Amino acid sequence: MKPLALFTSAGIALALLVLYACQDSPEPTQPSTAAAVVRRTLTISGTGTGTGVVTSSPSGINCAITAGTPATTGCSARFNEGVTVALTARPANGHAFGGWAGSCSGTGVCSVKMTTARAVSALFRKGPFTVRISSGTTGVGNGRVRSQAGLTPAINCAIVDGTPAATGCSARYPANTTLTLTATASAGFVFAGWRSPGCGTGNCQFAVIQNLTVPATFSRAGSSTPAIQGRWEPAFTTPVVAVHVHQLPTGLVLFWGDTGEAQLWDPANPGAGFTRVNKTFRIYCSGHTFLPDGRLLVVGGTSTGTRGLRLATIFDPSSRSWNPAASMAQGRYYPTTTVLPSGEVLIVSGHDTAKAVVTIPEVGTSRGWRRLTAAPLSIPDPYYPAMFIAPNGQVFLAGFPGTTRYLDVTGTGRWTTVANRRVADRRLGSAVMYAPGKILYAGGGDPPTASAEVIDLNASAPVWQTVPGMAFARRQMNATLLADGEVLVTGGTGGPGFNDQAGAAHRAELWDPGTKSWSTMAPEVKVRTYHSAALLLPSGQVLSTGGGEGGGITYANSEFSAQLFNPPYLFEPDGSLAARPSITSAPSRLSYGQAFTVQTPNAGSVTRGNLIRLSSVTHAFNMSQVVYPLTFAADGSTGLRATAPTGPSLAPPGPYMLFLVNVSGVPSVAKMVTVGP
Repeated sequence: MKPLALFTSAGIALALLVLYACQDSPEPTQPSTAAAVVRRTLTISGTGTGTGVVTSSPSGINCAITAGTPATTGCSARFNEGVTVALTARPANGHAFGGWAGSCSGTGVCSVKMTTARAVSALFRKGPFTVRISSGTTGVGNGRVRSQAGLTPAINCAIVDGTPAATGCSARYPANTTLTLTATASAGFVFAGWRSPGCGTGNCQFAVIQNLTVPATFSRAGSSTPAIQGRWEPAFTTPVVAVHVHQLPTGLVLFWGDTGEAQLWDPANPGAGFTRVNKTFRIYCSGHTFLPDGRLLVVGGTSTGTRGLRLATIFDPSSRSWNPAASMAQGRYYPTTTVLPSGEVLIVSGHDTAKAVVTIPEVGTSRGWRRLTAAPLSIPDPYYPAMFIAPNGQVFLAGFPGTTRYLDVTGTGRWTTVANRRVADRRLGSAVMYAPGKILYAGGGDPPTASAEVIDLNASAPVWQTVPGMAFARRQMNATLLADGEVLVTGGTGGPGFNDQAGAAHRAELWDPGTKSWSTMAPEVKVRTYHSAALLLPSGQVLSTGGGEGGGITYANSEFSAQLFNPPYLFEPDGSLAARPSITSAPSRLSYGQAFTVQTPNAGSVTRGNLIRLSSVTHAFNMSQVVYPLTFAADGSTGLRATAPTGPSLAPPGPYMLFLVNVSGVPSVAKMVTVGP
């Protein structure tokens, strides 16, 4: 995707020319009142080896898919524009439905809003399927894994010194069999958990819809805590308070606060120190995200008295330099920026040069900034609302307001109500999209809450649902996507008021999207509250930094420090570093829907991975991170095949980290890739 013309000098001139020309535009001809009904085409395709039928409500689709091939009739229909079509997949006897791709994801009912032509792919697999038990840690751990009583054939798998027995550790089941696995540790050992998505440390239950290897991890009683709680590296000093932090596609980290200049730091060479980058204006409390070409857009900021700025600038990671961009219509302090499926950028909220709440969203386009004048909405202090691209292509407002909404950015814009959150006050909590269309919102409020809730925007009528809460109440914390798809929460405070230091939460917490459960991690030494930030590095570690320079904390007493967190997936049960898969080569660019190959010496142990969009984070919200899960199939002894995201509503264009994850749940070091059309 070419950079938006708005963000070039030629684009600024074009925007001014268009604005001038529009002043003398003649009155348009009165349109006809008899508008024709617009119809949009929905097309169903098939993949896999299985057979099944996809039907729609309202009727129109009745698509038979045989051995992955759709019939010549019944697989395409036209629906009135704006209608929501619900698709249901029904596998044939002995076959399993593996999930949707294209305009939908997941395995439930697929709801498609027909605002444009849509394409949906249904994956069916032919059974029976083989389930194998492996060890999560080779050479370590004794225990036994059994299937539920009465199931034939049975799994009764003994694991000794991390090696499964030759018999009893695999079985073949008809499609859609419900399998419940129970792990029992031998004397002197403990069960450390399943290294399989959706399973924690209890029973592992799932429907058998594909060939699957399930790793069970046993460790000696009293095993080193890093394998269970992770480990923090010693804190190191930073030259400024890192309030705004960004993982660049070059591998470097860019950060800045209010006082002093921006800084570059290389996680791959941490002892090399920091490189100063002079700021072009006061970009403190600005909004920012990565453009489709990997450059960092920064909008707004502050002047004397925290008055919002109209200015915009772009940081080029390759030249390490700033370039001017067209100014917005209104100043913004504390705005949220969101890259749209089109590659354009939405700016929402903040306050302007008069310190009034900015109610009109703006979209950066090839012709300048376009104001969504029909979509005014006051999202007041503390600003930085949590916004995400939904699978339907609209922008979802998750908070802070208790009523959550979609924003349609076409034309002059339009808000529609989706659902009320279960907990209305989540101010300064943290929200993250942990899978396409699925959002976790945790913490926030005053006094802070430990509660959490989720919403699935893939559903036909999304609703917020309560899930188990954190161990510690907190606000002003950060939620970070990890390389394996889990979510790490760091920092924050459980005390009352805006930024209570006495109630600082030091222990991190890890959320498993499969089980919707939390695990308590090792404590961070430093206090990370207001103006702290955290992001995922290509190494799979998490950088936690900043805090202070505001919120009642003087500059002298602020946190000029950073720490690296090593998640449990980087360790063996004995505390030694886990053997990691590696990427020998991978494409530097992925087009939507493209089949691609990754070369690795570990092809036999990798079946999944993740694309994670690079982080751009401040004030408890990461405006750029997105995860897209990948499923890999072997392609020879050193190759893995996968398919890139099917469209920009599931993975907005821009820079991503590609991680491989092996059967033990251990990720590779990431390869930087660009995803786009």
